[in-house]
Amino acid sequence: MTKIVFFDIDGTLVNHRNVIPESTKQAVKQLKANGVIPVIATGRAPILIYEIQKELEIDSYISMNGQLIIHEGEVLYHNPIQTETVERLMDQAVKRKDGIILCGSKDIYSNALVSLAKRSSVWTVLKALTKVIPGRVQLSLLKRAIKKPPRKTEFDGKPIYQIILETSMEEEKHYRIEFPELHFARSNKLTVDIISSGVSKATGIQRFLEEVGGKKEHTYAFGDSPNDFEMLDFVQTGVAMGNGWEEVKNRADYVTTSVDEDGIQKALKRFGLI
Repeated sequence: MTKIVFFDIDGTLVNHRNVIPESTKQAVKQLKANGVIPVIATGRAPILIYEIQKELEIDSYISMNGQLIIHEGEVLYHNPIQTETVERLMDQAVKRKDGIILCGSKDIYSNALVSLAKRSSVWTVLKALTKVIPGRVQLSLLKRAIKKPPRKTEFDGKPIYQIILETSMEEEKHYRIEFPELHFARSNKLTVDIISSGVSKATGIQRFLEEVGGKKEHTYAFGDSPNDFEMLDFVQTGVAMGNGWEEVKNRADYVTTSVDEDGIQKALKRFGLI
């Protein structure tokens, strides 16, 4: 009877400064000691997961909202978006003057500024700054940085699993109508994650369980934003963070305290997992 706990990253494992609380580190360590399997389930691309994996020593993850699944270093599932769809969405973003980032399995493609930073020591500095720059400011800077689309030569021939679009919740409705083959999963008010229709963190969890022989009745999940809806609905016990969106709290089975108030540790103790 192996129990599995799925963790979102932003607003769940890490706070708005991109820092993992010490209580969370201790809780995950105790989980593993108790024979419970921790799995990351995030909208982030793999390149932005590695440091969290290393710090928590978690070797399995569902990334890009279910588009790519890795178990102990091995690919269990991958589902790139059709090239024609990616290019058509890019064209629409340019027309609407919306920022856009393309996420691959090993890289992120954006405009020249972001690409330059990503390929140099500046990228390390930028990630370090996220520990001291408030989340709202980070998003504001990102909004300005991604206005220009990536050059097609940057990602030509490479699979794209997720598109991050800088657009309002109101404008997002137009994209939903124009691209019924895509699924829109929002984790903040400035950007929306776009993946293939029919895919979500929930489908990622289902595929993960099928591959490892896990049972749904032994699953738990922690999340804080709308892209966690399906995941929290799917697992046996869905836990919303105290700092999460109200809509998420309303759908969860249990609401714990915030990231910085030892929310993960308290909930894991509440359910007897640690």
